Amino acid sequence: MRKAIRPLLRPDGADSHSKLGYNVEGMNAGPTLLVPLPRGHASAVAEALGRIPRLGDIRGNIAMVNIGAIGVDCAQDAWLRSQIGPVDETLYLAMGEHDGLDPRAVYETLAAILGKATELGMISGRGVVSFRPGQQGPLAASAR
Repeated sequence: MRKAIRPLLRPDGADSHSKLGYNVEGMNAGPTLLVPLPRGHASAVAEALGRIPRLGDIRGNIAMVNIGAIGVDCAQDAWLRSQIGPVDETLYLAMGEHDGLDPRAVYETLAAILGKATELGMISGRGVVSFRPGQQGPLAASAR
């Protein structure tokens, strides 16, 4: 089984790389969901996604891109498009929810991403919970 989460690393020269985000690659064909997030928050959400068992079983891809990496220059945007592929849906979240150090904010972002992925048919089966940011979720007490 291949690793489901792949960092989006763009070579900057002299063998250094800048991390532009993360791509969760499903093993099955499906839509691509793009989620622009601040750098620290994207890393925290990617780490939380990595703890989900059988994450590679999703259909399609979830691309979490650092907000600062988009629109910097045409070459970088083209490189990101080549790594992510055609985007079917973009999930924009309120800026107040983007604190990578706050476990509740990470959980709410994760729940919003998984909820949108479920709507798009990327995730199905038992244990899929419908949750909207701002609601009390099943892990809300443990995230405080």
